Amino acid sequence: MSLETWLAFAAVSAAFLASPNRVTFAVMSQARARGPRSILATLPALAVAVLFVSSLTLLALAGLLNTVPEILDPVRWLGPGFLLLVLIRLWRPHHGRATLADNDNLPEKKPLRIMRHAFVVVALDRWNYVFAAVLLTQFLRSGTSLPQEAAMLVGIFLALALVTWIAEALGAQAIHRHMRRRIPRRVTSRRHDPVLIASASVTAGYRKLAA
Repeated sequence: MSLETWLAFAAVSAAFLASPNRVTFAVMSQARARGPRSILATLPALAVAVLFVSSLTLLALAGLLNTVPEILDPVRWLGPGFLLLVLIRLWRPHHGRATLADNDNLPEKKPLRIMRHAFVVVALDRWNYVFAAVLLTQFLRSGTSLPQEAAMLVGIFLALALVTWIAEALGAQAIHRHMRRRIPRRVTSRRHDPVLIASASVTAGYRKLAA
């Protein structure tokens, strides 16, 4: 796989990771409630969840690539358009939708419960599997080097994700103020946009865990 391909994958991954997505709100909600040290609870769980989603997706893709690779051709043709559409939906201002929640009054919670909730946010969202399948299909090709290339792609994505989550936790207050100015009323629709969720829903989830 060429250097240009690696750079393209890294650029697309970074664009999605930096967007106002479901994981961003989960990380920021905890960071604003408990401080940047909350990343010690959320970071391991999110990393394991990413590996879990990636592993299941890669197993399915590897089976298809090695048996009937032509079945993935439509995904390769339509994939760039799908990724572009999702990026536009993630980054555009969403006026008139779910309000941003203030999470400063979240009570203290046990780290294991926070880790469980962070894992569920990623691992049980079906859109994460769709996104992973479409993204990886654009860059993987059948062959003897498939396992090594897949491992490299997942490693690049995970490294970028860790850097992004740490930055979001450290800058949660500043990012939150910027988002309230940019998206004053709502951040998501009630439809299940890929990797999107209102931060108010994250707040409700944390409060349920604390009950």
